[in-house]
Amino acid sequence: MKSAIILSAIVILGFFLRTLNINWDQSFHLHPDERFLTMVGNALSLPQSFSEYINPQQSPFNPINKGFPFFVYGVFPVILNKIIALLLGNDTYNAFTIQGRILSAVFDSLIILFIYKTSKSLESYYKISPAIKYLASFLYAIAVLPIQLSHFFAVDTFLNFFMFASFYFSLLFYFKRRTRFIVFSALSLGLAFASKITAFFIVPLLLYFLVKGSWKKGVKKTIQYALIFLITLYATIRLANPYYFESSNILNPAPSKQFVASIQMLKSYENKEVWYPPSVQWIDKPPIIFSFYNLALFGLGPGLFISFLLGFFILLKDFRKSLFTAISILLIAFFFYQSTQFAKTMRYFIFLYPFFALYAGVGLAYRNRISKIILWILLLLCPLFFISIYLKDHTRVEASKWIYANIPTNSVLLHEHWDDPIPLQIKDANTQLFIETLPVFDLDTKDKWVTMDTLLEKGDYLILSSNRGWGSIPTVPEKYPRMSKFYADLFEGKLPYKKIKEFTSYPSLRYVGIPLDIPDDFAEESFTVYDHPRVIIFQKEKPT
Repeated sequence: MKSAIILSAIVILGFFLRTLNINWDQSFHLHPDERFLTMVGNALSLPQSFSEYINPQQSPFNPINKGFPFFVYGVFPVILNKIIALLLGNDTYNAFTIQGRILSAVFDSLIILFIYKTSKSLESYYKISPAIKYLASFLYAIAVLPIQLSHFFAVDTFLNFFMFASFYFSLLFYFKRRTRFIVFSALSLGLAFASKITAFFIVPLLLYFLVKGSWKKGVKKTIQYALIFLITLYATIRLANPYYFESSNILNPAPSKQFVASIQMLKSYENKEVWYPPSVQWIDKPPIIFSFYNLALFGLGPGLFISFLLGFFILLKDFRKSLFTAISILLIAFFFYQSTQFAKTMRYFIFLYPFFALYAGVGLAYRNRISKIILWILLLLCPLFFISIYLKDHTRVEASKWIYANIPTNSVLLHEHWDDPIPLQIKDANTQLFIETLPVFDLDTKDKWVTMDTLLEKGDYLILSSNRGWGSIPTVPEKYPRMSKFYADLFEGKLPYKKIKEFTSYPSLRYVGIPLDIPDDFAEESFTVYDHPRVIIFQKEKPT
């Protein structure tokens, strides 16, 4: 009874943090991936039959058939949200997103339960501290990146849940060698693949547990288990996302040509020689180091990261079990792999976070009292700082209100290409403003600067609604020599445009009366740009 109460409290806390002011951006849909998935979800319609559902060429659940040929996600989370939206009457642009965010938070909160169950299984077999199951669950509940990702309707939390669930069931099979755990593991992995194709990163660890768990029963039994796993996995993928395949023929596993082409196109953007605005940010980022400090300072936070390191070394030193070695190899191998790729965005590491929490629980359980106090202070400060973002208006909403209240009607506002323009369409705002787009991400050609100079002469205000441009372009001056100088001169006050207002929503303790902020402008772009970008407004000086 006591365990159930503690676990329930942890899960409720985790869900509360993940749904805290879930519509803090006031339905303006400022995350481009979320916007896209919402548009896809609204466009989908219910198939008339099962045969239509599984037919990639006909199904109205296939994004390709609804005008979205470039779709690189798994469609299962969108379909799930769509079905629930139809049942609850939430199939509108705003309601679909909010419901999707809640669903995202639900799945991420359920990971807490699986971390608890995993820790309890390890406790039974390896006699580790009984406190670990509570500590690990709590640490995941308060981890910053999962809280942030749960505030958006994207596929990341669904993927993370099913990947870790598949790991948990493979672990149970490793311990108990029961066929049903093979089936549950394969089913979970299939749903992970149906959420995003990158689920394959967990496969080596699953295979280790499944093969080692069955090997003692002989080669014949191992082959039987492998067949059960593969058949269940394939059937689950075919049912949960039939649109990965070219045809509805279950005996034909040929992948969808359009999906393969979309993945290839996406990968082609991950190249510093290819002009693609979102990729500019990655050109100069150092391998390993960039991902390391973003993980340690922002994704996990210093307290959780230190606890993870302590647990990592304790498990390798004092619990010399092949199980922990296998998990540790996965953590190290994937971190080094992903941190050396061109795109090093933080959310790509999300499936490691349940393991980080598990190791951190070990680190906390076996530390002395003094070090525990220091770690707990660091651990609790990170989420306390971070949730401040959701306790006030999104910076673009706040800036939009200010613009309507302070900028004269008929003013010309300049905004940057490849970023969300503001002001947003705030209710009851009646100021007429004209918005022009600066092609900041175009290569520094003569034609570009003819356009830039013309617009800068025409404009009355310049609005940087995030650091997408000024945070990325100056890092590659060899690619953008003149644009880099433009930003340097702008921030140094050497241009006719002078800063008059700035809006930030840094992680803070001001909501509890402590005037302490943590500027995080140096974090990876996606950590700030979707939920708390820095907005800067410049006004052009009038000639005297």
